[in-house]
Amino acid sequence: MKHRLLFLFACLFFVSAKVFALEVVSAEFGVFDASEPQRVVFSPATVVQRREGQRYGWMIELRGAGRSVSVREEYLLPSRAVEGRTESAEGTKLVIPLERRSQVSQRQLVPDDGRIFGEWSIGAQEPAGPRRLDVVVEGQVAASFEFEVR
Repeated sequence: MKHRLLFLFACLFFVSAKVFALEVVSAEFGVFDASEPQRVVFSPATVVQRREGQRYGWMIELRGAGRSVSVREEYLLPSRAVEGRTESAEGTKLVIPLERRSQVSQRQLVPDDGRIFGEWSIGAQEPAGPRRLDVVVEGQVAASFEFEVR
């Protein structure tokens, strides 16, 4: 009898995990326009203007999310180092900087009508160049966005 109850409990746990599995319905990257105080407009884009204060980010629609979800953003930034050459006994070597990955944020977000948002703005010293932003929701990559700051 004990084994049957344990088996039943395990089956219910497995089924409930499947029923309540988090699903990414859609994911978009773009820019935000807040020039009208009553509303913020999101426009899909792959290019963000290098203008201080320009707001940009993402919107992800989820199905099966709880009251809040754990979200981590990982940014792949171009290196600030400039490509260069070094001289050595073996001759001239070309040194190409590697991109660097950094965790930008870790937070709990409350879905609004199934949607979560992440927003950033261009800073005064923001370098131009290509970027990649991975958004990890509840431990799984929900979206990867490639964009350019120009």
